[in-house]
Amino acid sequence: MERGAACDGEPGLNGGEVRIAVFGGTGVTGRLVIDRAIEEGHHVIALTRDASRLSIQSDQLDIIEGSPTSPADVRRTLEGVDAVIHCLGIGGKGDGRESTVVSDSVRLVIAQAEEAGVRRLVCMSNVGAGGSGSWLYRRIVLPIFLSWLRPIITDKDRMEELLRSSGLEWVSVRLPNIVDGPVRPIRASASGSGVGLSITAASVAKFLVDQVSSSEWVRQTPSISN
Repeated sequence: MERGAACDGEPGLNGGEVRIAVFGGTGVTGRLVIDRAIEEGHHVIALTRDASRLSIQSDQLDIIEGSPTSPADVRRTLEGVDAVIHCLGIGGKGDGRESTVVSDSVRLVIAQAEEAGVRRLVCMSNVGAGGSGSWLYRRIVLPIFLSWLRPIITDKDRMEELLRSSGLEWVSVRLPNIVDGPVRPIRASASGSGVGLSITAASVAKFLVDQVSSSEWVRQTPSISN
């Protein structure tokens, strides 16, 4: 495993119960992130456009109905939280058209987090963002077999530029194809080389939740796979 540089000091959590805001919690991976965080004893505040889509029942979960691109809704979600896990996506393969949903949401989260004193922001990205991935992936797999990913990766590039310009302790996790399956050992690379073409959603959820309190990959863009 290639390790990223450690951050200066602790993640800025309050001690005891960790309060995590989750964006995109109704997606397959987002739901597993909520489950994993609750399982580890954290308290989750999930922002969703439709609360009925989150059927998770727990005293450790608060659901806020609203939009991830609404300043007021994002502000409400971040009140009193210690960290943010951003799992928002456009769903499936999208429609092939340019989208700014993820970067627009992250821009708001950064602004509101800096104002609220929330230091840690963990985001889902894609292998291919920032030119990451193997030569085979970038030159053959992505343009020929995964061309529908291009608009999504372009938006993740915008997202990562915003993260680098922020003062937050951010981690942008670059992911290959996400598949069903249990938690499995993870290969992680700072450069994006040496990682595989898939990872289980449960493995992603565990890694994302781990980054809430770990300093290993702060201000880094690790690519991970099983």
